[in-house]
Amino acid sequence: MITIQKQNVANWLMAEYMATSHAVKEKIRLFERKYGQTWNEFSKEVEAAAEEDFTKWDDYIEWQAYVKTAKELAFKIDEVRHGNFTIA
Repeated sequence: MITIQKQNVANWLMAEYMATSHAVKEKIRLFERKYGQTWNEFSKEVEAAAEEDFTKWDDYIEWQAYVKTAKELAFKIDEVRHGNFTIA
């Protein structure tokens, strides 16, 4: 049997989540630079547009997914920092 310390698992999870978070935040920054707006500003503009711009809608969907993922990762990182996870 192999014994793994909970702290070692926490370190691995933290490294994994932080790397993924960094990549996701970089994607968000690319959209912010592309449109010169934050997600909130861009989403309001796209949703209020009189005519659909399919390129913007495609970016809207992708950007929205990155924003959601960033929030989920921030939550997971916080949980690992506080030791709020179990090993099965």
